[in-house]
Amino acid sequence: MKRNIVVRIVAIILCVIMILGVATAALTAFAADAGVPAPDTGSQPMVWVIIAVVAAVAVIAGCIIIPKTKK
Repeated sequence: MKRNIVVRIVAIILCVIMILGVATAALTAFAADAGVPAPDTGSQPMVWVIIAVVAAVAVIAGCIIIPKTKK
């Protein structure tokens, strides 16, 4: 029981760190100088940012909601 709580806390902390990292990358991309062309990465970078944020929020929500529904 105690181990499950520790695992959930670590998962939530890691997801928060992932969200902060993605938000930092997104803010850096938006704050780039308009006169400098963005490098061609061959994909749509904002799509991956949105997917990463949604995945992190889903994991956090799962770690909070699932234990309450099992009680």
